[in-house]
Amino acid sequence: MVVFYFPPAAMLRMASSCVPVSNTKNGFTIMTQVVPGAPGSNISTTGPVQRLLKGEPKALGTVQIMIGITTLLFGILTTVNMFPVSFITGVTLWGPLFYITSGALSIAAGNTENLCLVKASLTLNVISSVVARIAIIVMSVGISLASGVSGVLLVFSLLEFIISICSSAFACKASCCPEITNFHINHP
Repeated sequence: MVVFYFPPAAMLRMASSCVPVSNTKNGFTIMTQVVPGAPGSNISTTGPVQRLLKGEPKALGTVQIMIGITTLLFGILTTVNMFPVSFITGVTLWGPLFYITSGALSIAAGNTENLCLVKASLTLNVISSVVARIAIIVMSVGISLASGVSGVLLVFSLLEFIISICSSAFACKASCCPEITNFHINHP
């Protein structure tokens, strides 16, 4: 059993140290750690939304939106000029809608401290990864039928698949995985 003990204010002026004290009779350990913090802040926490920010959701969301817009434009271009496999399935028209929406939710989850947005971003990124996997299969068939634009769309689909998996992993880590919240108490 681990018990967290916060020392009195007089001890908080010390440098960072971690001293475990064991009680063998009762079977528990007391862990005391003093961490000097930033000047001017009294209490800071590292919660689930801050764990999402380690994954740079704004950058990943922006790339997802750009992939969605580019895929949509290439999809419109191929619809007008040729009759590819992607037109039959429509993956270049409805797929980018998922990419753009999941990118926008990733950016919104990174901007606010709302756990509901993080969960919505997780859900839509999982759906986007499934859509990107379908697009990879369709574009692979399109390449075998000698369509050059399908090769470019295949690269974008692979990139979207990787980004949506990474965004899903960070959002899952932030919303699904329980972790003890660390408190840093700073006194002037």
